[in-house]
Amino acid sequence: MIQLLMALLGSAGFAVMFHLPRRLLGAASLGGLFCWFIYLVCQPVMKGYFLPSFVASAWGAFYAEILARVLKVPSTPFFVVAMIPLIPGSTLYYAMDQMVHGYLSLASAYGVQTIQCALGIGGGMSIAWSVCDLSRKIQKLKKDRPGRS
Repeated sequence: MIQLLMALLGSAGFAVMFHLPRRLLGAASLGGLFCWFIYLVCQPVMKGYFLPSFVASAWGAFYAEILARVLKVPSTPFFVVAMIPLIPGSTLYYAMDQMVHGYLSLASAYGVQTIQCALGIGGGMSIAWSVCDLSRKIQKLKKDRPGRS
């Protein structure tokens, strides 16, 4: 529960820092809570760091796209705020700390975890945005066909 609360508050802090309009703060912050929840649920089931990050990131991108369509605003602020809890800051810090202290094998292990998280976030985002872009293009094609409504 504490992790979810901190994900919500951390996301809300970044939403405020990015000057999101007050009416969008709650929905954007909930995206961070949901992304972290998805990550926590996937982590024990899926091996490594890539897949949980991938699934949580894809979910966050779909969440942002849905909110953007419903509220008729851009999806980027929702996505950025929702991804804040997934950023692998601790593993990056530990990798750098171990490297500075000369423990290269530990630094390498933390570095691999950081890269897996970052690739998972990027991959999930890419897949979700590709699906959403494809759906927009299909809708546009249907709309532009003569004789169809």
